Amino acid sequence: MLEGKGVRAVTVMWVMAFLSFVMVPLRLYTRIYVNRAVGLDDHVFTLAWVFLFLYTIFVTIAGHHGFGQPLDSLPVDEAVNAVYNEIVGQTFAVLGMAIAKISLGIFLLRIVVKKWHRISIWISMVSLALVSVMTAILLWAQKSPIRATYDPRVQGRLVVAITPFSILLGSWCAAVDFYFALLPWIFIWQLNMRFAEKISIACSLSLGFIACVCGIIRTIDLSGLGSANYTEDTVGLIIWSAVELAVTLICVGVPTIRPLYRAIVHGSRPESSDRRYVKHSESDHSARFRMRAIIPDASLFTTVRDGTTESYIAPDDRSGNQILPGHDPCPSDGIRVREEVRVERV
Repeated sequence: MLEGKGVRAVTVMWVMAFLSFVMVPLRLYTRIYVNRAVGLDDHVFTLAWVFLFLYTIFVTIAGHHGFGQPLDSLPVDEAVNAVYNEIVGQTFAVLGMAIAKISLGIFLLRIVVKKWHRISIWISMVSLALVSVMTAILLWAQKSPIRATYDPRVQGRLVVAITPFSILLGSWCAAVDFYFALLPWIFIWQLNMRFAEKISIACSLSLGFIACVCGIIRTIDLSGLGSANYTEDTVGLIIWSAVELAVTLICVGVPTIRPLYRAIVHGSRPESSDRRYVKHSESDHSARFRMRAIIPDASLFTTVRDGTTESYIAPDDRSGNQILPGHDPCPSDGIRVREEVRVERV
């Protein structure tokens, strides 16, 4: 029966799973019907939520076997089942957190321009994936034989202490959250647009600061991993892991549904995008790329590739300042304008 602290933990986890699930259909709807472009980051985002869902299911099963109650108060078979299912759930949580942050990294790769931005994002994603997979493996391989990890009746020896690796993962997750939240303020500030729009877009892309705080709190609760009273002392860790994963999904999902919000609030008729944007080249000298919309009542997004300027005019964005392209920035009902770049030293 679900009793003790397990009731609170399971309740919080299902609430977090539901709140984050709201972002899944909203994001897919925005990508399919508003942006008309579904990318790899959308599939990775959905996969991360599936891992959160599986995490919640296995912890719920563990709760019915005694998770949240003192370990010495449980029958041996129930205690073994509780610890086993809890570790299975933690495996999905460890991998799910990395997958959610990788989803944001892939999204950022689609909108950054400078080479060092892309390299730093790739380093963050690959390193986080390696640490996450390593921690997930050590959850099961910390003792030999593996069954000794969750069954006290099996004699085994300690292979490696899991707590230091869990602290490393928690710290690295928080660091990646912080960097991914900080990066938009760097490259968005180089765009020539109204100050209020810069703040709005940068803030929507920087909600990861909230996930960073959750990750720090979760890391502090990692002491329960080495406790003899595993089923009760890990409740805080289980809750904050679910909160961090759910908050990460919500923070990652909010910027991607911004076009849907603008379409609902402002309607489908776009305003004129007769504006100029300035981007900086990857060299030490700045290069100014000027592109003027020649079609009224359309929104403009400009990218620079191989010495040419490619502008994508999307008829369904009212803002005139869309800077977040989909996987194929030029929708089927949009117009692509392509012209040579004129470089001016400034």
